[in-house]
Amino acid sequence: MLDADSAKELEERVRAFGQGAEDVVNGVLHAEAGPLIYERINPLIHPSGRRFKGHPASAKSSKWPVYRTNENLAVTVGTARRFSYLYFPNDGVNTKRHAGEQHFMFRGARDASRSVMERCIAALTRELDH
Repeated sequence: MLDADSAKELEERVRAFGQGAEDVVNGVLHAEAGPLIYERINPLIHPSGRRFKGHPASAKSSKWPVYRTNENLAVTVGTARRFSYLYFPNDGVNTKRHAGEQHFMFRGARDASRSVMERCIAALTRELDH
């Protein structure tokens, strides 16, 4: 989760920056946040272990993420269509073994939040100094 000190520091940087801070933060979120979040989610995914002819590689060893960056002050990390099954272990709905409640999407995003926040602060500081 975001710690209060990082949130306060980001708020101070945004106020000091003034007009245009939103664009700088959007730039970081849209260019860097998605891959950072992916790097934290992917190790939490457990491969199915299925090995038979015609079975594609597991998501863990594939490029599964889709980043939506058309949102203001946000980035959404989703899955490519063929990896939509990743949502089921995340919540346990309709899975054969009901191995849900893993919440790896949430946990990965939460774990990446500090790095994303630090990059936003660094970008604002860098732009403010120039």
